[in-house]
Amino acid sequence: MGIENMRRWPMYIVFAVCILLILSLFNSWSIETELRNRVAEISTQLQECSKQQTSCMEESLTLLEQRDGYVSKLNDLDKQKVKLAEEISLSKNKLAQSETQVNRTLINMEMCKTELQSLQNLQLSKSATLDTLRLEKETLTAQLSERKQKIADLEKEIEKLKSSLTTKSAAAMPSKITPAAEPPKLSPALNVHNPINEPVLDNDAKEELEDVNALNDGNDFDQQLQ
Repeated sequence: MGIENMRRWPMYIVFAVCILLILSLFNSWSIETELRNRVAEISTQLQECSKQQTSCMEESLTLLEQRDGYVSKLNDLDKQKVKLAEEISLSKNKLAQSETQVNRTLINMEMCKTELQSLQNLQLSKSATLDTLRLEKETLTAQLSERKQKIADLEKEIEKLKSSLTTKSAAAMPSKITPAAEPPKLSPALNVHNPINEPVLDNDAKEELEDVNALNDGNDFDQQLQ
């Protein structure tokens, strides 16, 4: 019935309807093609987004690992900082102790220098004293030699006096002595207090002998100096 009704329509209306149908079909086909293209693009974008998401997740994991590494490095650096601070404090204490020890060493060195200088001065004074004592010893030795020479001369003179006194006493004795005869008067040289064997010496000779005894006593002092 519908076809029959269509047959009753004019031809231009039929052509118009056909054209509209064709246009609608073409439009639907183009829309479908466009939709397919859009779907393909969207799927491609979704794949790219998924890839980007994966890469982002990987990057985020990498960044998290790096962050953990940086955090551990920071912790290590903090520990090293604390350790270095302790080492610096210990080094400062050791440096202070070393400076104190160096100062003490310098003070001891100065004291040693002072003592060494005093010992050197004492050595110099001792050397000067020894030189003076040597000179005095040489002087005393020379004087002793002179006194010994004088003593030898005096001994020779004493021997001469003894010989002369013996000769005089022998000449003064009488040839015969009677028992009742008085003993002859002796000269002061032949007195009891001055026997023949002990000649009378003058004061100068006595002083020479005393000086010789004093010099003989000083021989012990010379031996100590040697």
